[in-house]
Amino acid sequence: MTHADLYRAIVDDLTSPSAEQKVPPAAVAANRLRNALAGHQIFADVNHDDRIAFVSVAPGLLVLSDGKTFKWPTGERRAGIAVMARDPVTDPVTAASHIAARYGQIMQGQPQEAPVPDSMRNPI
Repeated sequence: MTHADLYRAIVDDLTSPSAEQKVPPAAVAANRLRNALAGHQIFADVNHDDRIAFVSVAPGLLVLSDGKTFKWPTGERRAGIAVMARDPVTDPVTAASHIAARYGQIMQGQPQEAPVPDSMRNPI
């Protein structure tokens, strides 16, 4: 085996998806939702493990994805338990619209963030 063959084998091993590198369905759905929310000018963070994913949208608005549905709190309570809204992960655009409406309700009473001054922006 030449050095070039060894190098190719190492690169192929590093770049081929292994079982550990495969993204779980919940995370795929959460990332699609994050992209759909960006269309509403809502920028969210995604965190996941091998079974569930969370999309952190705003204080009090955390969306759960199990790979089949998106769930988030509506702001209502019944018998002391938060009422959850749901949308299927097969339609992240509609889910993003519903979540954007809830985001608007939450952020309505919040003060506007001051823009970052140009002197503090990263030039890169």
